[in-house]
Amino acid sequence: LRQCSGKQEWPELVGERGSKAAKIIENENEDVRAIVLPEGSAVPRDLRCDRVWVFVDERGVVVDTPVVM
Repeated sequence: LRQCSGKQEWPELVGERGSKAAKIIENENEDVRAIVLPEGSAVPRDLRCDRVWVFVDERGVVVDTPVVM
């Protein structure tokens, strides 16, 4: 199992706008890129230390805790 550096999850961003959440994530961990997607989107399940999926509802609000995946 690989160990990723920096902050790994952002439960405090649930309910926040996706675009704002992505900026916060990238500011708090410079090693990751936050990618905003509609909830239910199919995504690769491989672990990558440089990626955070940010799932949003139809209003653009974060619905699940963003985590490094």
